Amino acid sequence: MISAWLPTVGFTPFQVGLLITAQGALAVVTSIPLGIVSDVYGRKVILIVATLAGSVGLLIYALTLDFTALIVASAVLGLAEGGTVSVWNALLADLTEGGSRNRIFSYSYVMVSMASGIGLLLPGLFPFVEGPLGLTAYALHKSALLVLGVASFASPVGIATLIWNHKETHNPGRKFSGMKNMGTLAKLGLVGGSIGFGAGFIIPLVGTWFLLRFNAGDAYSGPVLALSSILIGLAAFAAPWMAKKYGQLNAIMLTTGSSTIFMLGMAFIPWVNTAALFYVIRSGLMNMNGPLMDSFSMSIFPAEQRGLVSAATNTIFRLPNSVSTSFGGYLLGVGLLAYPFIIASALYMLGLGAFFVFFVASRKYSQAVVPEGPPSVAEELVKE
Repeated sequence: MISAWLPTVGFTPFQVGLLITAQGALAVVTSIPLGIVSDVYGRKVILIVATLAGSVGLLIYALTLDFTALIVASAVLGLAEGGTVSVWNALLADLTEGGSRNRIFSYSYVMVSMASGIGLLLPGLFPFVEGPLGLTAYALHKSALLVLGVASFASPVGIATLIWNHKETHNPGRKFSGMKNMGTLAKLGLVGGSIGFGAGFIIPLVGTWFLLRFNAGDAYSGPVLALSSILIGLAAFAAPWMAKKYGQLNAIMLTTGSSTIFMLGMAFIPWVNTAALFYVIRSGLMNMNGPLMDSFSMSIFPAEQRGLVSAATNTIFRLPNSVSTSFGGYLLGVGLLAYPFIIASALYMLGLGAFFVFFVASRKYSQAVVPEGPPSVAEELVKE
Protein backbone atom coordinates (compact mmCIF):
# COMPACT_ATOMS: atom_id res chain seq x y z
CA MET A 1 0.00 0.00 0.00
CA ILE A 2 2.77 2.47 0.92
CA SER A 3 4.86 2.07 -2.24
CA ALA A 4 1.83 2.69 -4.48
CA TRP A 5 0.24 5.47 -2.40
CA LEU A 6 3.24 7.69 -1.63
CA PRO A 7 3.89 8.59 -5.30
CA THR A 8 0.30 9.89 -5.51
CA VAL A 9 0.92 12.41 -2.68
CA GLY A 10 4.14 13.91 -4.02
CA PHE A 11 6.91 11.40 -3.36
CA THR A 12 9.19 10.32 -6.20
CA PRO A 13 9.95 6.64 -6.88
CA PHE A 14 13.51 7.34 -5.74
CA GLN A 15 12.26 8.67 -2.39
CA VAL A 16 10.07 5.59 -1.97
CA GLY A 17 13.14 3.48 -2.65
CA LEU A 18 15.13 5.43 -0.04
CA LEU A 19 12.45 4.84 2.60
CA ILE A 20 12.56 1.12 1.92
CA THR A 21 16.37 1.24 1.92
CA ALA A 22 16.43 2.96 5.32
CA GLN A 23 14.35 0.19 6.83
CA GLY A 24 16.55 -2.47 5.29
CA ALA A 25 19.75 -0.77 6.43
CA LEU A 26 18.69 -0.65 10.10
CA ALA A 27 17.55 -4.26 9.91
CA VAL A 28 20.98 -5.19 8.63
CA VAL A 29 22.88 -3.22 11.28
CA THR A 30 20.91 -4.54 14.25
CA SER A 31 20.02 -8.13 13.43
CA ILE A 32 23.37 -9.88 13.95
CA PRO A 33 24.15 -8.24 17.34
CA LEU A 34 20.61 -9.01 18.52
CA GLY A 35 20.88 -12.57 17.22
CA ILE A 36 24.07 -13.14 19.21
CA VAL A 37 22.50 -11.63 22.33
CA SER A 38 19.49 -13.91 21.94
CA ASP A 39 21.75 -16.97 21.69
CA VAL A 40 23.45 -16.03 24.95
CA TYR A 41 20.72 -14.45 27.07
CA GLY A 42 17.44 -15.59 25.55
CA ARG A 43 15.00 -14.54 22.86
CA LYS A 44 11.75 -13.53 24.58
CA VAL A 45 12.48 -9.95 25.61
CA ILE A 46 14.09 -9.08 22.29
CA LEU A 47 11.07 -10.35 20.37
CA ILE A 48 8.59 -8.42 22.52
CA VAL A 49 10.54 -5.13 22.30
CA ALA A 50 11.03 -5.54 18.55
CA THR A 51 7.32 -6.00 17.86
CA LEU A 52 6.58 -2.98 20.05
CA ALA A 53 9.04 -0.88 18.00
CA GLY A 54 7.29 -2.01 14.82
CA SER A 55 4.00 -0.67 16.12
CA VAL A 56 5.60 2.69 16.91
CA GLY A 57 7.13 2.95 13.42
CA LEU A 58 3.82 2.20 11.73
CA LEU A 59 2.09 4.81 13.88
CA ILE A 60 4.56 7.48 12.72
CA TYR A 61 3.61 6.70 9.11
CA ALA A 62 0.00 7.27 10.09
CA LEU A 63 0.62 10.67 11.68
CA THR A 64 2.83 12.51 9.16
CA LEU A 65 4.01 12.73 5.57
CA ASP A 66 7.16 14.67 6.40
CA PHE A 67 9.97 12.88 4.57
CA THR A 68 12.46 13.25 7.44
CA ALA A 69 9.96 11.81 9.91
CA LEU A 70 9.23 8.93 7.57
CA ILE A 71 12.94 8.18 7.29
CA VAL A 72 13.00 7.94 11.10
CA ALA A 73 9.90 5.73 11.03
CA SER A 74 11.55 3.48 8.44
CA ALA A 75 14.62 3.22 10.67
CA VAL A 76 12.43 2.23 13.63
CA LEU A 77 10.71 -0.37 11.48
CA GLY A 78 14.14 -1.63 10.45
CA LEU A 79 15.13 -1.98 14.10
CA ALA A 80 11.92 -3.90 14.71
CA GLU A 81 12.64 -6.13 11.73
CA GLY A 82 16.21 -6.76 12.89
CA GLY A 83 15.02 -7.90 16.30
CA THR A 84 12.19 -10.01 14.95
CA VAL A 85 14.03 -11.89 12.23
CA SER A 86 17.01 -12.62 14.46
CA VAL A 87 14.78 -14.23 17.07
CA TRP A 88 11.56 -15.58 15.56
CA ASN A 89 12.95 -18.43 13.45
CA ALA A 90 15.44 -19.37 16.17
CA LEU A 91 12.67 -19.47 18.77
CA LEU A 92 10.47 -21.65 16.56
CA ALA A 93 13.39 -24.01 15.97
CA ASP A 94 14.07 -24.18 19.71
CA LEU A 95 10.46 -25.20 20.29
CA THR A 96 10.25 -27.85 17.54
CA GLU A 97 11.93 -31.13 16.67
CA GLY A 98 12.25 -33.40 13.64
CA GLY A 99 9.53 -33.36 11.02
CA SER A 100 7.23 -31.09 13.00
CA ARG A 101 9.60 -28.19 12.24
CA ASN A 102 8.44 -27.91 8.62
CA ARG A 103 4.84 -27.91 9.78
CA ILE A 104 5.36 -25.19 12.40
CA PHE A 105 7.35 -22.95 10.06
CA SER A 106 4.56 -23.35 7.50
CA TYR A 107 1.91 -22.38 10.05
CA SER A 108 3.97 -19.29 10.86
CA TYR A 109 4.07 -18.31 7.20
CA VAL A 110 0.32 -18.84 6.90
CA MET A 111 -0.48 -16.51 9.80
CA VAL A 112 1.85 -13.74 8.66
CA SER A 113 0.83 -13.93 5.01
CA MET A 114 -2.90 -14.05 5.67
CA ALA A 115 -2.72 -11.07 8.03
CA SER A 116 -0.68 -9.12 5.47
CA GLY A 117 -3.13 -10.01 2.75
CA ILE A 118 -6.11 -8.75 4.73
CA GLY A 119 -4.32 -5.45 5.34
CA LEU A 120 -3.45 -5.05 1.66
CA LEU A 121 -7.09 -5.53 0.68
CA LEU A 122 -8.03 -2.23 2.30
CA PRO A 123 -7.04 0.11 -0.58
CA GLY A 124 -9.28 -1.84 -2.92
CA LEU A 125 -12.26 -0.91 -0.74
CA PHE A 126 -11.49 2.82 -0.60
CA PRO A 127 -13.12 3.83 -3.94
CA PHE A 128 -16.38 2.23 -2.82
CA VAL A 129 -16.56 4.02 0.53
CA GLU A 130 -15.23 7.50 -0.36
CA GLY A 131 -18.65 8.79 -1.38
CA PRO A 132 -20.79 7.20 1.36
CA LEU A 133 -18.35 8.29 4.07
CA GLY A 134 -17.73 11.72 2.59
CA LEU A 135 -13.95 11.25 2.82
CA THR A 136 -11.16 11.88 0.34
CA ALA A 137 -8.72 9.17 -0.73
CA TYR A 138 -6.04 10.95 1.30
CA ALA A 139 -8.18 10.92 4.46
CA LEU A 140 -9.04 7.26 4.00
CA HIS A 141 -5.40 6.27 3.62
CA LYS A 142 -4.36 8.22 6.69
CA SER A 143 -7.26 6.84 8.75
CA ALA A 144 -6.47 3.27 7.71
CA LEU A 145 -2.81 3.70 8.67
CA LEU A 146 -3.83 5.10 12.04
CA VAL A 147 -6.20 2.23 12.78
CA LEU A 148 -3.61 -0.34 11.72
CA GLY A 149 -0.91 1.39 13.74
CA VAL A 150 -2.98 1.30 16.92
CA ALA A 151 -4.19 -2.26 16.29
CA SER A 152 -0.62 -3.48 15.78
CA PHE A 153 0.10 -3.00 19.48
CA ALA A 154 -1.84 -6.22 19.99
CA SER A 155 1.18 -8.12 18.60
CA PRO A 156 3.67 -7.45 21.42
CA VAL A 157 0.94 -7.98 24.00
CA GLY A 158 -0.11 -11.29 22.47
CA ILE A 159 3.45 -12.55 22.08
CA ALA A 160 4.28 -11.64 25.67
CA THR A 161 1.19 -13.47 26.91
CA LEU A 162 2.04 -16.58 24.90
CA ILE A 163 5.75 -17.06 25.63
CA TRP A 164 6.48 -15.17 28.85
CA ASN A 165 6.40 -18.30 31.02
CA HIS A 166 8.40 -20.40 28.56
CA LYS A 167 11.74 -21.35 30.10
CA GLU A 168 14.63 -20.89 27.70
CA THR A 169 17.26 -23.57 28.20
CA HIS A 170 18.99 -23.67 24.80
CA ASN A 171 22.20 -22.12 26.14
CA PRO A 172 22.16 -22.19 29.95
CA GLY A 173 25.91 -21.50 30.13
CA ARG A 174 25.36 -18.06 28.58
CA LYS A 175 28.45 -18.26 26.43
CA PHE A 176 28.95 -17.04 22.89
CA SER A 177 29.17 -20.10 20.63
CA GLY A 178 31.84 -18.52 18.46
CA MET A 179 32.13 -18.56 14.70
CA LYS A 180 31.65 -22.26 14.03
CA ASN A 181 30.26 -23.66 10.77
CA MET A 182 31.16 -20.50 8.86
CA GLY A 183 31.65 -22.41 5.60
CA THR A 184 28.04 -23.57 5.63
CA LEU A 185 26.85 -20.10 6.58
CA ALA A 186 28.84 -18.59 3.70
CA LYS A 187 27.13 -20.97 1.26
CA LEU A 188 23.71 -19.99 2.54
CA GLY A 189 24.81 -16.37 2.31
CA LEU A 190 25.72 -16.58 -1.36
CA VAL A 191 22.36 -18.11 -2.15
CA GLY A 192 20.36 -15.63 -0.08
CA GLY A 193 22.45 -12.64 -1.13
CA SER A 194 21.94 -13.30 -4.84
CA ILE A 195 18.20 -13.74 -4.47
CA GLY A 196 17.90 -10.79 -2.08
CA PHE A 197 19.81 -8.48 -4.41
CA GLY A 198 17.61 -9.53 -7.29
CA ALA A 199 14.34 -9.21 -5.38
CA GLY A 200 15.17 -5.69 -4.23
CA PHE A 201 15.11 -4.37 -7.80
CA ILE A 202 11.35 -4.83 -8.15
CA ILE A 203 9.46 -6.78 -5.45
CA PRO A 204 9.21 -3.95 -2.87
CA LEU A 205 8.38 -1.54 -5.71
CA VAL A 206 5.80 -3.60 -7.56
CA GLY A 207 3.01 -1.23 -6.49
CA THR A 208 4.96 1.66 -7.98
CA TRP A 209 5.55 -0.40 -11.13
CA PHE A 210 1.82 -1.03 -11.60
CA LEU A 211 1.22 2.71 -11.26
CA LEU A 212 3.88 3.65 -13.83
CA ARG A 213 3.28 0.77 -16.25
CA PHE A 214 -0.53 0.71 -16.30
CA ASN A 215 -1.56 3.85 -14.38
CA ALA A 216 -3.07 1.47 -11.80
CA GLY A 217 -2.98 2.96 -8.30
CA ASP A 218 -3.21 1.13 -5.02
CA ALA A 219 -6.96 0.71 -5.42
CA TYR A 220 -5.90 -1.89 -8.01
CA SER A 221 -2.45 -2.99 -6.86
CA GLY A 222 -3.50 -3.22 -3.20
CA PRO A 223 -5.95 -6.08 -3.82
CA VAL A 224 -3.42 -7.72 -6.17
CA LEU A 225 -0.77 -7.65 -3.46
CA ALA A 226 -3.36 -8.82 -0.95
CA LEU A 227 -4.33 -11.76 -3.11
CA SER A 228 -0.69 -12.69 -3.59
CA SER A 229 -0.09 -12.49 0.16
CA ILE A 230 -3.12 -14.67 0.89
CA LEU A 231 -1.97 -17.15 -1.75
CA ILE A 232 1.44 -17.24 -0.05
CA GLY A 233 -0.33 -18.29 3.12
CA LEU A 234 -2.37 -20.95 1.39
CA ALA A 235 0.70 -22.19 -0.50
CA ALA A 236 2.56 -22.58 2.77
CA PHE A 237 0.09 -25.31 3.74
CA ALA A 238 1.41 -27.34 0.82
CA ALA A 239 5.08 -26.85 1.72
CA PRO A 240 5.38 -29.80 4.18
CA TRP A 241 3.60 -32.07 1.70
CA MET A 242 5.99 -31.09 -1.09
CA ALA A 243 8.97 -31.65 1.19
CA LYS A 244 7.74 -35.16 1.96
CA LYS A 245 6.96 -36.02 -1.65
CA TYR A 246 9.99 -34.55 -3.44
CA GLY A 247 12.48 -33.97 -0.64
CA GLN A 248 12.98 -30.64 1.08
CA LEU A 249 15.79 -29.41 -1.16
CA ASN A 250 14.13 -30.51 -4.40
CA ALA A 251 10.94 -28.72 -3.35
CA ILE A 252 12.91 -25.51 -2.82
CA MET A 253 14.50 -25.83 -6.26
CA LEU A 254 11.17 -26.54 -7.97
CA THR A 255 9.23 -23.64 -6.48
CA THR A 256 12.01 -21.06 -6.86
CA GLY A 257 12.77 -21.96 -10.47
CA SER A 258 9.17 -21.94 -11.66
CA SER A 259 8.41 -18.66 -9.89
CA THR A 260 11.31 -16.98 -11.68
CA ILE A 261 9.73 -17.77 -15.04
CA PHE A 262 6.55 -15.90 -14.08
CA MET A 263 8.52 -12.96 -12.67
CA LEU A 264 10.48 -12.57 -15.90
CA GLY A 265 7.28 -12.79 -17.90
CA MET A 266 5.88 -9.73 -16.14
CA ALA A 267 8.48 -7.55 -17.86
CA PHE A 268 6.94 -8.17 -21.30
CA ILE A 269 3.19 -8.45 -20.64
CA PRO A 270 1.14 -5.53 -22.03
CA TRP A 271 -2.09 -6.30 -20.14
CA VAL A 272 -2.55 -5.26 -16.53
CA ASN A 273 -4.74 -8.19 -15.47
CA THR A 274 -2.36 -10.76 -16.95
CA ALA A 275 0.58 -9.07 -15.26
CA ALA A 276 -1.32 -9.19 -11.98
CA LEU A 277 -2.05 -12.89 -12.48
CA PHE A 278 1.62 -13.60 -13.17
CA TYR A 279 2.61 -11.70 -10.04
CA VAL A 280 0.15 -13.66 -7.90
CA ILE A 281 1.39 -16.99 -9.26
CA ARG A 282 5.00 -15.89 -8.85
CA SER A 283 4.40 -14.94 -5.22
CA GLY A 284 2.70 -18.20 -4.35
CA LEU A 285 5.44 -20.32 -5.90
CA MET A 286 8.41 -18.31 -4.63
CA ASN A 287 7.22 -18.04 -1.08
CA MET A 288 6.08 -21.61 -0.79
CA ASN A 289 9.74 -22.39 -0.23
CA GLY A 290 10.06 -19.82 2.55
CA PRO A 291 9.15 -22.09 5.48
CA LEU A 292 11.14 -24.94 3.95
CA MET A 293 14.24 -22.78 3.58
CA ASP A 294 13.91 -21.40 7.10
CA SER A 295 13.39 -24.87 8.53
CA PHE A 296 16.38 -26.20 6.59
CA SER A 297 18.73 -23.42 7.69
CA MET A 298 17.73 -23.78 11.35
CA SER A 299 18.10 -27.58 11.23
CA ILE A 300 21.70 -27.69 9.99
CA PHE A 301 23.07 -25.53 12.83
CA PRO A 302 23.21 -26.24 16.58
CA ALA A 303 20.68 -24.54 18.88
CA GLU A 304 23.26 -22.19 20.41
CA GLN A 305 23.95 -20.68 16.95
CA ARG A 306 20.41 -20.30 15.64
CA GLY A 307 20.00 -16.66 16.61
CA LEU A 308 23.27 -15.75 14.91
CA VAL A 309 22.43 -17.81 11.82
CA SER A 310 18.90 -16.42 11.56
CA ALA A 311 20.23 -12.88 11.85
CA ALA A 312 23.17 -13.46 9.51
CA THR A 313 21.10 -15.04 6.74
CA ASN A 314 18.56 -12.22 7.01
CA THR A 315 21.35 -9.62 6.91
CA ILE A 316 22.95 -11.22 3.89
CA PHE A 317 19.55 -11.12 2.18
CA ARG A 318 18.49 -7.66 3.33
CA LEU A 319 21.71 -5.72 2.75
CA PRO A 320 21.86 -6.25 -1.02
CA ASN A 321 18.04 -6.17 -1.11
CA SER A 322 17.87 -2.72 0.48
CA VAL A 323 20.63 -1.38 -1.79
CA SER A 324 19.08 -2.69 -4.99
CA THR A 325 15.69 -1.19 -4.12
CA SER A 326 17.17 2.28 -4.62
CA PHE A 327 18.55 1.15 -8.00
CA GLY A 328 15.18 -0.32 -8.89
CA GLY A 329 13.45 2.93 -7.94
CA TYR A 330 15.88 4.84 -10.17
CA LEU A 331 15.26 2.52 -13.13
CA LEU A 332 11.49 2.91 -12.73
CA GLY A 333 11.86 6.67 -12.38
CA VAL A 334 13.67 7.00 -15.72
CA GLY A 335 11.19 4.77 -17.51
CA LEU A 336 13.19 1.53 -17.80
CA LEU A 337 10.27 -0.51 -16.53
CA ALA A 338 11.35 -3.94 -17.80
CA TYR A 339 14.94 -3.85 -16.61
CA PRO A 340 14.28 -4.52 -12.90
CA PHE A 341 12.51 -7.79 -13.77
CA ILE A 342 15.26 -8.92 -16.12
CA ILE A 343 18.03 -8.18 -13.61
CA ALA A 344 16.07 -9.81 -10.77
CA SER A 345 15.47 -12.99 -12.78
CA ALA A 346 19.15 -13.33 -13.68
CA LEU A 347 20.18 -12.98 -10.03
CA TYR A 348 17.51 -15.47 -8.92
CA MET A 349 18.94 -18.05 -11.31
CA LEU A 350 22.43 -17.37 -9.98
CA GLY A 351 21.25 -18.00 -6.42
CA LEU A 352 19.32 -21.11 -7.44
CA GLY A 353 22.37 -22.51 -9.20
CA ALA A 354 24.49 -21.92 -6.10
CA PHE A 355 21.89 -23.67 -3.96
CA PHE A 356 22.00 -26.71 -6.23
CA VAL A 357 25.80 -26.90 -6.21
CA PHE A 358 26.24 -26.33 -2.46
CA PHE A 359 23.33 -28.32 -1.05
CA VAL A 360 21.24 -30.34 -3.50
CA ALA A 361 24.24 -32.00 -5.14
CA SER A 362 25.92 -32.67 -1.78
CA ARG A 363 25.32 -36.01 -0.08
CA LYS A 364 25.53 -34.28 3.28
CA TYR A 365 22.28 -32.40 2.66
CA SER A 366 20.48 -34.71 0.23
CA GLN A 367 18.38 -36.63 2.77
CA ALA A 368 14.62 -36.51 2.60
CA VAL A 369 12.61 -34.64 5.22
CA VAL A 370 12.33 -36.35 8.59
CA PRO A 371 8.86 -37.93 8.96
CA GLU A 372 6.33 -35.97 10.94
CA GLY A 373 6.55 -36.59 14.65
CA PRO A 374 4.36 -35.89 17.68
CA PRO A 375 3.17 -32.37 18.51
CA SER A 376 6.03 -30.00 19.28
CA VAL A 377 6.48 -27.63 22.20
CA ALA A 378 5.37 -24.78 19.95
CA GLU A 379 2.08 -26.53 19.17
CA GLU A 380 1.50 -27.23 22.85
CA LEU A 381 2.08 -23.55 23.69
CA VAL A 382 -0.52 -22.49 21.13
CA LYS A 383 -3.02 -24.98 22.58
CA GLU A 384 -2.51 -23.49 26.03
